[in-house]
Amino acid sequence: MDGPKLKPVPPDTVAADEDDREPTKEEIMEDIRQGLRDVMAGYRGQDAMEFLDELEREAMVDADES
Repeated sequence: MDGPKLKPVPPDTVAADEDDREPTKEEIMEDIRQGLRDVMAGYRGQDAMEFLDELEREAMVDADES
């Protein structure tokens, strides 16, 4: 039995007590679409190898501080 279909709520209209709600399928799909558009446009991102190198450097610094 399927429940009613819910329409996504724009993020700026979500009440503070609803911040912990699960995203809808449409919200997830829109986030994926936006990510793909960003990748294709070549911005808001970083080369994967650069990211992994940076992550490794940060992990080493954290390990040294422990």
